[in-house]
Amino acid sequence: MEKLPGDYIAGFVDGEGCFALKFRRDVRHDRKNKPVYFYWDIEFAIVLRADDLDLLKKIQLSLGCGKISVSKRDQARYSVNKITDLSNKIVPFFERHSLHGKKRFDFELWKEAVLIFRNNQRIGLNRKKGEKGFHKTNWNHRDLQRLIEIHKEMANYKSKSSKEWKWLLRAI
Repeated sequence: MEKLPGDYIAGFVDGEGCFALKFRRDVRHDRKNKPVYFYWDIEFAIVLRADDLDLLKKIQLSLGCGKISVSKRDQARYSVNKITDLSNKIVPFFERHSLHGKKRFDFELWKEAVLIFRNNQRIGLNRKKGEKGFHKTNWNHRDLQRLIEIHKEMANYKSKSSKEWKWLLRAI
């Protein structure tokens, strides 16, 4: 399989790519008292029809990271979620191969969020074998506030405007 030229990928992402910064609410219905967890998530993604799967595989090969999945609704999805891949591969790639549409403004904000994630990630967690659960990220307060601002600014470049979440104010 052949790698694709960087400028081709950048142009393709201008039309079909997504730089996502999400604040998520997860309700654990399977647990007593249905605990609610809030967390930030960041990713780079491209979603196409499943018959374009080969194109996504070429993009994955060219970028050297990410995963591909195919949904039951006949959609193929390429996504990169690992902070190290986002900061060491995806951000430098789009700094070398410029975006030209409104997506470039979205990317600049998202790039700042990737840096915030990288600076706040926990490295070398000491988890006992078999231990379940997750470890809370202790966000720097200024960084957390900036993520909220970036999220709001990014809404200007998305096709659907984000609604204010009633539960967001309670979580922060």
